[in-house]
Amino acid sequence: HLDLSKAVYHLGFINYVLKILRCVCVNCSRLLIDVNDVKYKASLDRAEQPQDRLFLLSTLCSTVTRCPSGATEDSIPTSETSPVHKGCGNYQPTYRRDGIKIRATYGSDKARGQGDIGTRKTRMSAEQVREIFARISDKDCLAMGLSPKWARPEWLITTVMPIPPPAVRPHVMMSSTQRNEDDLTLALAEIIKANKTLSTQIINGSPQNVINEFVDLLQHHTGTYISNTSPAFAPAENRSGRPLKTISERLKGKEGRVRGNLMGKRVDFSARTVITPDPNLNVDQVGVPRSIAANLTFPEYVTAFNRESLMALVRNSFENGPDAYPGAKTIIRDDGTKLDLRYISRETDLVLAPGYVVERHVRDGDVVVFNRQPSLHKMSMMGHKIKVMPYSTFRLNLSVTTPYNADFDGDEMNLHVPQSLGAKAEVMEIMMVPKNIVTPASNRPVMGIVQDTLLGTYLFTSRDTFMERDLVMNLLMWVPDWDGRIPTPAILKPKPLWTGKQLFSLIMPNVNLRTKSGTAPDKAEGPISPTDTKVLIEAGVHLSGRLCKKTVGNKANGLIHLVWIEHGPEAARSFLDAIQRVVNNWLCQHAFSVGIGDMVADDRTMANIHQLLKDAKVKVRELIHDAQQGKLVSKPGMTMRETFEAEVNSTLNIASGQGGTSAGLSLRADNRVKIMVDGGSKGSSINIGQMVACVGQQNVEGKRIPYGFVGRTLPHFHKDDYGPESRGFVTNSYLKGLTPQEFYFHAMGGREGLIDTAVKTAKTGYVQRRLVKAMESLMVQYDSTVRNAQGVVIQFLYGEDGMEATLLEHQFLDSAMMTNERLHAVYSINTSNEEMARYTTPQVWNELKESRALREELKDEFNTIAADRDMLRRVCVSTTDMGIMASGSVRIVLPVNLKRLIWNAQKIHSSPSSVSDLSPHDIITGVRSLLDDLVVCRGDDPITREAQANATMLFKAHVRATLASKRVLREYKLSSAAFEWLLGEIRTKFLTTIAHPGEMVGALAAQSIGEPATQMTLNTFHFAGVSAKNVTLGVPRLEELINVAKANRTPSNTVFLAEHIAFDQDAAKAVLHELQNTTLGHVTDRTEIWFDPDPLNTVVEEDRQFVTDYYGLEDMPEDEIMSPWLLRIVLSREELSKKSLKVKDVEAALNREFVSLHVITTPDTADPLVVRVRFQVDSSESGKEEAMRDNILLTNIQSTLLSIIRVKGFREFKKVFLTSQEIMIEDPETGTYDKRTENYLETEGVDLQRLLAHPAVDATRTTSNSVVEVIQV
Repeated sequence: HLDLSKAVYHLGFINYVLKILRCVCVNCSRLLIDVNDVKYKASLDRAEQPQDRLFLLSTLCSTVTRCPSGATEDSIPTSETSPVHKGCGNYQPTYRRDGIKIRATYGSDKARGQGDIGTRKTRMSAEQVREIFARISDKDCLAMGLSPKWARPEWLITTVMPIPPPAVRPHVMMSSTQRNEDDLTLALAEIIKANKTLSTQIINGSPQNVINEFVDLLQHHTGTYISNTSPAFAPAENRSGRPLKTISERLKGKEGRVRGNLMGKRVDFSARTVITPDPNLNVDQVGVPRSIAANLTFPEYVTAFNRESLMALVRNSFENGPDAYPGAKTIIRDDGTKLDLRYISRETDLVLAPGYVVERHVRDGDVVVFNRQPSLHKMSMMGHKIKVMPYSTFRLNLSVTTPYNADFDGDEMNLHVPQSLGAKAEVMEIMMVPKNIVTPASNRPVMGIVQDTLLGTYLFTSRDTFMERDLVMNLLMWVPDWDGRIPTPAILKPKPLWTGKQLFSLIMPNVNLRTKSGTAPDKAEGPISPTDTKVLIEAGVHLSGRLCKKTVGNKANGLIHLVWIEHGPEAARSFLDAIQRVVNNWLCQHAFSVGIGDMVADDRTMANIHQLLKDAKVKVRELIHDAQQGKLVSKPGMTMRETFEAEVNSTLNIASGQGGTSAGLSLRADNRVKIMVDGGSKGSSINIGQMVACVGQQNVEGKRIPYGFVGRTLPHFHKDDYGPESRGFVTNSYLKGLTPQEFYFHAMGGREGLIDTAVKTAKTGYVQRRLVKAMESLMVQYDSTVRNAQGVVIQFLYGEDGMEATLLEHQFLDSAMMTNERLHAVYSINTSNEEMARYTTPQVWNELKESRALREELKDEFNTIAADRDMLRRVCVSTTDMGIMASGSVRIVLPVNLKRLIWNAQKIHSSPSSVSDLSPHDIITGVRSLLDDLVVCRGDDPITREAQANATMLFKAHVRATLASKRVLREYKLSSAAFEWLLGEIRTKFLTTIAHPGEMVGALAAQSIGEPATQMTLNTFHFAGVSAKNVTLGVPRLEELINVAKANRTPSNTVFLAEHIAFDQDAAKAVLHELQNTTLGHVTDRTEIWFDPDPLNTVVEEDRQFVTDYYGLEDMPEDEIMSPWLLRIVLSREELSKKSLKVKDVEAALNREFVSLHVITTPDTADPLVVRVRFQVDSSESGKEEAMRDNILLTNIQSTLLSIIRVKGFREFKKVFLTSQEIMIEDPETGTYDKRTENYLETEGVDLQRLLAHPAVDATRTTSNSVVEVIQV
């Protein structure tokens, strides 16, 4: 260590030093207030944390100007309190920090009775402060929240500098003689130098000001040693002028000690190389280069069972050198000694006994963790099994690239070998690829068939794919678990032919699926359609429909999802593998290639496209002409220029869109590009349109290409050319090629995309980091609550339903949208109607007719279902979602897909008779006992009971509606065995779906927001003509929400109106005018300033009559004298009537804002409508002179008057837009929904509090997009 010649402040503690100084007397070091005083005791007791006490005490003492001496009237000593607080009575300075110094300012001396000698500023040296602190008593230390044993206040001042050993600051040898010292060493050298100089100055008895300068130098060097980035002083630099990296920079930030070397560090037993594809590997395998396999090891314990095999590995390495594979690297004996096989010379050392550990090379089947950065979600690190292969790249199955977001254009990936059986077990049970096929973020698969295999599957399952015997035999060899039976050929004569669907059925597990293809233009009724778009798979047999991205891709409720849920992760893995093996091998025989010919449309189509673009250009020319003539009508909330741009943009976009559509439709069914788009393997209809028809409008920042030169985009165009070509509309297709100017605009549009991506990555990465840091400790506990590391309950049940997200599915609730009539038809059993007798056994039917108790039970069942329907309508039906009305059912996420289980039950227990042997009583009791078993939360206290009810309410309603007795008997015709099986399955699957304790749901939630945010576009621009109101979307909006931003970019309220107004457009418009901020400027036609010295006898010809009439009725104001200058405002009658205002309202607004104005107005019937405004001045001489200069003031003030004076509306609402939407209105009598058009308002600017109090506003539905405002209200 180094003893400093003078004490200095410690940069890290200076703010605390300041706070303590403010609490104690500069003279006697006692506290400035009595902590036992009633005035302070209560608030000090509330501060539980010691540092809160110090901050509070410092605030309380800041008002005390004098150290209290002796007893005051307030603090009379009692036996309970301490003796009275006795101080020295000295005046106290105020303290201020100045860089790394502290200055004390003594107030005026008037108070001391010494005459006024002004304020006095002095410098508080660290020595003085240390003396003051040393005198503080232990009791006062405790009162300030300091521990006298561990944190005496004088210890906050540095007197001794600790010097770390060289290991902390190693030097670097540049050559044999020259060495470079570490930054810390350089900083310490400066401190020692400064200290020595200071010591010399003190010994030599230099004057105080010289010593102070050297103390400041020492202070500077000790400060920069602690932190070299503090704004308190200039940074220390090395010889070359680079700022030094001192202690604080070593610890802080991403590259610092904590984040860079402790929380995350580089690891051993890892490998990294380029990845390349290999469709013949399993999804959960990874091809590892032999060179890597011979370098990475796994520690395996020697047992009696594996001793021989390990001995063989050890011997191989001993005999054939360290590069021999498979081999081993080290033997670790049970006493911990390591034998490196590279350096063993005697064979006698190669002894393996049980309990030894052999570090053997990794081999096929070993489990490793594979990772691609950036690791945005948990599927970016998954467990794979090794497959050792030749060459130098990692080989990867194509289906697994999606979750890693990997491609093979040079991406590199990392591989980690777990080094213990515990780690290996965790990887196998939690991280393996098959277990992560379905993502919890959106409960859908993240892996599916991609690229050529997807295209192959689409072609393979087409109607006209037939295969001859030899090809079928070859393909059967690729079916993984083929049972040796060849299916019957679909066509027997003239020669046997098999279809692709038949072979596909061989690799399919036993599942049932009915869906449509991704491209389903067919409107055909029935199960089969002309272009084979209706997919039907029953009991694992593919009956109809072509499989495309929607069915075998990573889509919810597709085949992969189905197999994973019904048959488990391993089945889904082998299904993915089998599809790739069979289809890829068939594709090698079938062939598929895209050529230039696939992009050439026929002449008729090209002529049509040409005509569409020609018409669009003509229309744009007309728009330009209208805009120049001023004939264009502005859209609500837009200027003329914005309206013009919106119209042009929409005209051009419609034209290129129609061109693309007609191009797409003109291509034949066997067009290769079209096949790729329809199969979903690559491309979209937009790509077809751009290749064949026209590339379309290029945008920069959501607008057409702006003028870069004066009045033009490029020198190739005339000035002020607003036409399509000049502003970036590309008429050519990619096939024809672009002209130079089109190419330039295209590059401008493309460049924006690149910049956008780069910026977005950084922004979303930061958002995700903050989300993870905020939530990383949240975990599902064993009592099913979600808590953080401090034990604070975040949710009583994970996600309010306690379910594991991966096992939930979208299901349709049919009963929610049923009318009362339909509800009766589906659910109510009427014993007087013999129709139901067809679906029950005679015995059950008789029981139904005779048993009154059973009829009551059925009535109760129906009433419960009806009540459920009403509850679902309240909870799940959005009245604005017209899709619900069209589909007739509500889609919601629930566990256990009942429809599919019923289908499975019918398939497994297919009863020969069509009549069920169940009785309604059995069904009702069975369902009731099932519902009683569906427990998510066990316990009997009110909170648990409520949590349980909330968690299962929707699912129970769904079960009751789906397994109602009439439906089971009439629709499903389930036998008693099938029904029992079904109830058992529902029970098991439900309990399996409950979230596991230990699941780190916080990190999961953060990843589920962060990862999709990366896919968002940074700036989503409103394509012109979509909406008058501008809204912030995409990443900027996400940032706003995550940061809880005080100022939104586009703050807005959505104002729903009271029922009697919402459906009446005129009434809604009236409310709009009441809310919208209307200033004087909005209703003013023109303003004039006149010199009009005689108020009674005006010089303005138009106003003479009205002024005379006005003063004939009103008295002339006496005591004030009016300015000779007149501001004459002519109002617009049209605007006033539009906003239903009167002239008197304008007068009132002016008088409200200004006191010294004299305002007179014409009656509402007059023409023109005039408001005359004068200043009132006092009658003194100076006042009159001032009044002569009022014209200058009036000129300056008139524009301000127009914009500031609010005549009507809420100041915050700059604009209010009237919009409408279709909503569903329920008729309680019949239970039907009717469509009605509801008007509502959108505002620019927010004022939720005043809105909610407005009588015309529906306060239950009105919303705001500003989080901060919602919290405040």
